[in-house]
Amino acid sequence: MSNAYTFHDKAIALSGIYQAAQLVFELATTGQASQRAYEVSIDSLYCDNPDQTLDVYGGDVANIQTGVLTLLNQMNGAQATTNRNIEVTKYVLSLMILEKNVSKKGVLDKVARTIDSSRTQRNHFGDYHENVIATLARAYSENISQINPRIMVNGQHGHLQNPKVANKIRALLLAGLRAALLWRQVGGTRWGLLLSRKKYLQAVQALHRPETSASDDAPNDTTDER
Repeated sequence: MSNAYTFHDKAIALSGIYQAAQLVFELATTGQASQRAYEVSIDSLYCDNPDQTLDVYGGDVANIQTGVLTLLNQMNGAQATTNRNIEVTKYVLSLMILEKNVSKKGVLDKVARTIDSSRTQRNHFGDYHENVIATLARAYSENISQINPRIMVNGQHGHLQNPKVANKIRALLLAGLRAALLWRQVGGTRWGLLLSRKKYLQAVQALHRPETSASDDAPNDTTDER
């Protein structure tokens, strides 16, 4: 990717973190989530050398509208006070910190090898088959879950104890880490987010596509693998 990163790039990557976090929240609390957003987040794990930041999310801002809308609800003035989801905020902050610690621990090569194994499975079973997601979940549980800060996901016991839902949550946490790494690569920092909040908000607003939000971001009952 280019070294001339802008707030547009940072907003895309930050939206990717928020998208994964929102999907984790939805799955943990309802067992359901937007299928399109889920697939986009999973697909981001297989984008190794993007030419542009948005390429990580299929080159289309419509693919990150769950993250964009969640981020706007968290940041947008008085509206944020009403719409802010504390659990999602906790997941996002934990992912940002965890990504830096994971990078220091030197486990990314192991994670990458397991993702490569799931890539082979995709060719055999299909992109979002439960075996593929289980392998991604294993990449997280075996290499990352014990590194601090450990992300404690809160939700309904029945959903969290469902192996398929639990694997999806772990795979999405892995996608959230990938987004956090991308955010850092394009110059994103937590201090920068605080100090340049207005610029971030403007950049995220520019990504918002209201015509796609209503149809693509509503939770549905299609999260079981095809």
